[in-house]
Amino acid sequence: MATKLIDELTPEAKQKALSDFTAFYLDKYRHEGLDLIAQIDEKGDVADINHWLMANRAFSTAELIAGLLANRRENLTALLRVLQTPFNENGIPDTPWNDWFKATLATIPQGR
Repeated sequence: MATKLIDELTPEAKQKALSDFTAFYLDKYRHEGLDLIAQIDEKGDVADINHWLMANRAFSTAELIAGLLANRRENLTALLRVLQTPFNENGIPDTPWNDWFKATLATIPQGR
């Protein structure tokens, strides 16, 4: 099964990819932080997404995900482009998001 980048997916697969990434992003935003993703982001997409999240912090998780997909879809798509994430034809990343996060974090030099 060939892998594809976000812009090569069908609309349905792209929606799945964006929905899954948005849930992962929101979890990191709430718990572990987004420093890793922010370091990769060179255009301010993380700042735009986080600004929207802060302005709507009273929303439920489901409302936040739906709102991000409606209002910050381009920012989320841009992040996926920069991350160069390969997906299968159904929009599922080749490496689960939490595994990607751990593996990528392990490659960053620690200490000073």
